[in-house]
Formats: sequence, structure tokens, C-alpha cells
Amino acid sequence: MSQTTPEQEYKLTPFGEWVSKKVRTLVNGHDGRSDGYLDDNAKAVADIARLAHAAGHEVGADPAIIPLTVPQMDDTEIYPHGVGSFSGPTDEERAAHAAITLFAVHQQSQRNQPMHVDAYVSLGRATGAMAYGNFNEKGIRSTFDKMQTASSWAEMIRHARRLIALLKREDQPLNYGLFAQDLMRLRQGRTAANAVRLRWGRDFQSAYMNEKNKSDNSKQSQK
Repeated sequence: MSQTTPEQEYKLTPFGEWVSKKVRTLVNGHDGRSDGYLDDNAKAVADIARLAHAAGHEVGADPAIIPLTVPQMDDTEIYPHGVGSFSGPTDEERAAHAAITLFAVHQQSQRNQPMHVDAYVSLGRATGAMAYGNFNEKGIRSTFDKMQTASSWAEMIRHARRLIALLKREDQPLNYGLFAQDLMRLRQGRTAANAVRLRWGRDFQSAYMNEKNKSDNSKQSQK
């Protein structure tokens, strides 16, 4: 019996779709309008700058970015169990805030292409593809590992920001809807968190070996 691949199993939840739509709109603008970051639209540029500044801060620390990072409370597909007006940040809100502000860090000053892709590019896959043949492979692996073994949410996001900065330097995009989903699942108990880490690890190894094989084949063809 053949095994299914991550691409075959990959499906965004309504929450992941919401995050993906937000970052796509930020970078590409609304349909029919040249009002995205890649259009050098003044508002989009300001939004990306403000979001990037908020990376690592608590949800709600900058009220101006809440419409960009927090789903509507009455969206029952995202909040199937509801959310109280006076409760603290939900797992969805923490994950969306983290993913979208880190996307802004990734995209800021990158005017040639979006740093979000809709394809299956998990954090593990993006990091593994970046690591092979990189002079800083040891540092990349170390940051990736530290993010996954962090003892607190704040510590994890600090390491995630360092990893995103490395991806940015290599022009390596990421699926931010999937990233947000994974961040949320990291907060939903040990079993769910370990499943995310396992998939990231598998994706890292798969992407790393894919890059190695491409390099080896290229060397063979040149002989």
C-alpha cells in the first residue's frame, strides 16, 4: 500500500485560509486594484512596516493592527466554540498575530516577489531547502531546533523571527496559512504539538535531500 505524501494530505482549515488571504492581500492588493505592497502602495507599505514592528509583541499591544491580525469574533468556522469579549487571546489569535507579523518581517524590503506561497511549503520544507549547501547550515539547524524546543511561546517566536530572517536573506518563501495552522496546533496539547514537529522534521529532511540530489545530478551532467 503506497503512502500518501504531505502534498496529498495538505489542506488549509478556514483559519489557515483566512491567514493566507490576509497576507496575499497585503502583498498583492485587492483584485482589480494596485494597492498591494508589491505595487508600492503607501498604505500597504505602512501596514507591512507596522506589522513587522509588532513581531514578538503581545496580541493587542498595537490596536492599529488588530483588523489585520485578528479574525472576526463571530466567524464560527474559525471559532467553532465561540470567543468571549472579555477573554484573553485565543490560540487562533496568538497564532494569526505571530504568523502575519512574521510574514511582514519576511516581506519588508522585498519588492520583487511575495514571500507567501499557496503551495505546500511548510516551515520544515522551507528551512531544509535553505540549509543544503548553505555556509550557515549549522546555524540554520540550530535555530530551527531551538524554535521547536523553546520552553515558552515568547521564546519560540523569538527563534522563529531569527529563522524567518534567514529565509528572507535567501529569498525562500513560506506558506503562511499553513504556518499559522501549525503554530496554533503547537498550543493544543503535547500530541498535536509533537505531530507538527514530526512533520516539520520530515519535511526538512525531504527538502534537504531533494536539494542534495539536484546538486549531485547537476554535477554528474557536467562531467
